[in-house]
Amino acid sequence: MGRQSHPGPQGLKEFLTVLDSRLAALPAEQLRAVLIGHAERLAARDRAAFLAIFPATAAAPGGSGLPVPDAGALLADIDAFVEQVRSGAYFEGWGWDDDLHEERAWGDESWAGEMDDLFAGAADAFLAGDLDLARNAYGRLLDAFRLDEEVGAFCGPASASDMVDTDVTEAVARYLRAVYETTPQPERAGVLYRRYTDLCHRARSLNLQAIADTRRSDLPDLERFLPGWIEILTEHTGGFWARDRQRLLTEATVWHAGTDGLGPVARRPGDHQPTAYLDWIDALTRDGRLADAAAAAREALSVTGFPAERAADAADRLAMLNQRLGDPAGALDATHTAWRAHPTRPRLMALVAAAQTAGALDATLSTEADRAGTEPDRLTCELLLLAGRIDAAADRLAGSDPLGWSQPTHPGPVVWPHLLAATAPAAPDKTTHLGRLFAAIDTADRWYGGYSDDFDPADDLTGTGGPHAGTLALSTLLAGCSREHPGTPAQRQRWLTVARDVADRRIDAVVSNKHRGAYQRVAVLAVAYAESLTLDGDPSGATAYIAGVRARYPRHTAFRAELDRATAASPLLPASHPRRR
Repeated sequence: MGRQSHPGPQGLKEFLTVLDSRLAALPAEQLRAVLIGHAERLAARDRAAFLAIFPATAAAPGGSGLPVPDAGALLADIDAFVEQVRSGAYFEGWGWDDDLHEERAWGDESWAGEMDDLFAGAADAFLAGDLDLARNAYGRLLDAFRLDEEVGAFCGPASASDMVDTDVTEAVARYLRAVYETTPQPERAGVLYRRYTDLCHRARSLNLQAIADTRRSDLPDLERFLPGWIEILTEHTGGFWARDRQRLLTEATVWHAGTDGLGPVARRPGDHQPTAYLDWIDALTRDGRLADAAAAAREALSVTGFPAERAADAADRLAMLNQRLGDPAGALDATHTAWRAHPTRPRLMALVAAAQTAGALDATLSTEADRAGTEPDRLTCELLLLAGRIDAAADRLAGSDPLGWSQPTHPGPVVWPHLLAATAPAAPDKTTHLGRLFAAIDTADRWYGGYSDDFDPADDLTGTGGPHAGTLALSTLLAGCSREHPGTPAQRQRWLTVARDVADRRIDAVVSNKHRGAYQRVAVLAVAYAESLTLDGDPSGATAYIAGVRARYPRHTAFRAELDRATAASPLLPASHPRRR
């Protein structure tokens, strides 16, 4: 199977420029020594191809030295190959693959080598400068991949474009360069756009720079091309490749009119507008024009009708810019706007950080907690916990589904360990189940009611997104909240009771319904609750609780075994305990 097609670290133009400068710096004898040394290390199968690089006779003055393929023969061979694929000549049947654990097409996979040979012919034409032939050859071969959408054409354990050794991304870029240069100027933008939309899914994030870098020479008539290219990219909105189109639009605008040219594009109504504003803000920021970038962000936020997430993205940028401009109040206001437009945990963490910097943490959290809904979703509960409203979060947890803790909206993975940690005299040690569950709050999106075997509390748990990302961890903030809001003895007893009731309901829902994959996870909950009793000075209650859980499921030996293992792994519980069967 061929390699995955990905853009290389350098376009051909950059690669050849660097190579040319290095060759020019080497004296002839040293260059000869380098080539001989490289040849000595070649595998036997690669020697003939390497030798073929060096023609027996010198190229004509001004010539490339590369042979130009016979156009008629190459295109005839491509057409014959495509017809064979279409007719099913390489396909034998559809069936199960034990290695892939799924069905796939079986047959004669030699087609991949044949197609690579034909792609090599197209490459020879391109590099020799016969762009008409390259356009025809590359175009027919790339269009042939569409046959992979039908059963009975290509075969192999992967998609056809991944089966070949050819770098398909580079092939698409070369084809589009050939299209550009062989299309008359008045039609160039429209034709290139249509062919790009046909092929962009095979070369994601391909831009005009990559197309230009396929040859050493610059794109001809670029200044005449760009206005029409910008116009067509602005007019055509929607579609699954909208972000790629926006990237092309931003690139072309900056090439044509500089960073300031992005402003008129952003102000022009259309589906492109939200992302165009974000690109404009980012370009101004990269140029070091922070005040102008902040003004562009405020302008973006004044435009109505933006999707909530894009408005929040603009507010995130404004918060970061205000922070860099030394305006903590402005940073807090923008972070507030981002949080309310599209609430996420990173934005909640950013809101806390901005409020701390502005000296308004308590007021900010209290205001947001007052606006919280009554649904038992995880993010709302995180806000309530940070605001010190543990009772409200406990109520939502008590009313939640005992199953579904792996869902990103379930409050269990965050609220449950916090209730127990809040009753402990000190932060639970990470060698305990409770300590690890509390630390796993920071990776709750990967949490499945326990913690994974590869969980490492030392991991970066801060999440991403938002101007203050990477500065705060939720578990650290919650630990501080526990110290600031310890609760009355009655509240602490209620938190323990809620935690026990929730654990018991979850254990019963999992074990009674024989969700074997979750046995270890709910066993950890049982032991973590017992650990909290031990930390609270009731080791006998902890032992009795574990014994009671075991006794409730006398016939569920698999669950009891998980419970025994979790108990034995706890540094706070007795190593031996009843094993009644």
